[in-house]
This record gives sequence, C-alpha cells and structure tokens, in this order.
Amino acid sequence: MDLVRKARSRSIGSLHPSFNINKCIRDGLRETLPDNVHQIISGRACISLTRVSDGENVLVSDFHSKDEVVDALLCSCFIPFFSGLIPPSFRGERYVDGGVSDNVPLLDAKTTITVSPFYGEHDICPKVKSTNFFQVNVTNLSLRLCARNLHLLTRALFPPDLKVTGELCFQGYLDAFRFLAENGICNGPQPSLSLSSEEMEPEATHLCPENSNLVGDQLPVNLCLTAVPWDDSIKETLSPKLSTAVSEAIKDRDGYLSKACNLLPIRILSYLMLPCTLPVELAIAVVHRLVIWFPDIPDDIQWLQWATSQVYARMTTCLLPSTRSRALKTEHQTCKRGHHPLLHKSQ
Repeated sequence: MDLVRKARSRSIGSLHPSFNINKCIRDGLRETLPDNVHQIISGRACISLTRVSDGENVLVSDFHSKDEVVDALLCSCFIPFFSGLIPPSFRGERYVDGGVSDNVPLLDAKTTITVSPFYGEHDICPKVKSTNFFQVNVTNLSLRLCARNLHLLTRALFPPDLKVTGELCFQGYLDAFRFLAENGICNGPQPSLSLSSEEMEPEATHLCPENSNLVGDQLPVNLCLTAVPWDDSIKETLSPKLSTAVSEAIKDRDGYLSKACNLLPIRILSYLMLPCTLPVELAIAVVHRLVIWFPDIPDDIQWLQWATSQVYARMTTCLLPSTRSRALKTEHQTCKRGHHPLLHKSQ
C-alpha cells in the first residue's frame, strides 16, 4: 500500500521521472524484513529469477545474508523497460523477473498449488462464469482472454486508488478460501466474534440470499466466482483480521495540504502546468539518479557493452544469414587443414 501511495502522489503516477520503483522496493524490503530473514527462508522458499545471459529460469533457495535476499527479490520484481534498462545483479549475475521465462515454476506438479492474480485455470485465481473459453498460455501463465484480465494488467502497471487495491487484496483472500473450501481443508468462514447471534442471521441472509449455493458448508458461490464489491459486513464476517489490516493500510495518512492538492481544480491546474514543471522535475530526477548510480557505473557500462554486442551479433545473424554460413564455412576449412586458431595457439 505504501508503494501505491507513493506512486499515486505524483501527477502522472508511476510514469513520473522522480518515481524510482526499484529504490522504493529496496528500501521497503530493508525496512520490513527481519535481519535473520536469510536463515528463516533458506531451504524453505524459492525465488524465481530469469538469467539475462541465456534467458533460463533459476530458482534460488539458499541465502547467506539479508542483503542477498533483498537483491534476489529486487531481481524477481524487475520488469524489463518498465522498471529500467539495466537489470539488477545477484551474486555477480544479471537477472530479471522470473515470469519472463516461467511464471509458474513447478517443483512437483502433484503437490504444487499454483497461484495467479489473473483469471485463468490456476488452483488459486479469480473465477468467473463465462461462455468465453479462449485463453492463452504465456510462459506457463494461463490467461483468459477477457476485459477483466486487461483491467488487472493495467492496474498492475498503473496503481489504482487505495480502496480498489484493498478490494484486490480481499479478492485474493476469497480465491484462496474458495480453493481450501473446495478441497475440504477448511469448514467455511468463521463469523466475526464481534457479531451477536441476532446480527449473524441477517448477515448470512445478506451473504447468500437463496441459502442454497454454498461451497463446503457456508461459503457462497457468488463470493468465490466473481469479483466482490467493497462491503464491510462481508469482509468482517469472513476475516476480522483481514478487515482490520486492510482498513489500516488504506487509511488516509495525508495532511490537509495533500488533501487540498487532491481537489479537482488543483489537479486540473497541475496537469495544465505539466509542460512547464515536468522538464524541471525531469532534470532534478536525472541528476539524483546519476548520483545514486555513480558507484555502479563501471559494472553497468561493461554490461551494456556486452548486451549491445550480443544484440548486434543476433541481428547480424538474422538479417544476414550469408555472413553466418560464410563464417561457418571458413571455420570448417581451417579445421580440415589442421590450422584451427585455438589448436595453433596452444601448440
């Protein structure tokens, strides 16, 4: 929620030049994770990464320090071009989001529970009754072709209002509850302890008007198979702890000045002044990023040279196939005469 709040505080959201998503994630992880997090998760949790050099998926589960955990998580969150141009490194190797190579890595297909925030065919994911059976598989991620998935993809890149983000968190809770109820792992939602017996009956009627469509014992189908509107009574009945946590997270922490800046006339005026203010903010952001980037410039420049040479070699191979065949023919003739460059050098 703090990341969403920071992104939405800018006039153009996450596209604003002063919004450094990698720095926000790194600072948030360092502040939130305990100092012994590497001891807690080593051998228990795997972080999925995509190695830039060959595009292979890598699962990392052994860590030696908190900084290694933060570096691995930062690599697993890095979306090429959206997060930046130069990928972060982990143990001297460049990695990006593991979803680029494999969105759902399976250690054991029989015991792995697949989770996805998008409508599809995973174990825990949003479900909807629809006659649309078209779906695509992108790097092992099942995606139903529907407007709701397009909406979720947009929300993933451009954060919505905090209340809408809270609804998405609540939807994820319901998706997990549906899976547990369907597999007989839980007995249905427990009512809030703050509700009296007289309040529980109308609550149940509100949750399930027909009192017949239930998953397991009490879980209503309409809550599990479609998006849930923001209803305090529903979320308090299903999970009082979740209700408290989400309500606290979306609570308005801004002062009066920030509230005044969010007024419609002020926002319209700020958008009209963007052509004047944006270049100045861009210059300040560039200088700030250069200062932060200064210690890593040598390594990043070296990597950029390597990446450029790789792209040039592949483009040359694809666009000029005769160059490749000529190079292979020359190498074959050299080897046939016994004058291979590597062999000659070793002799």
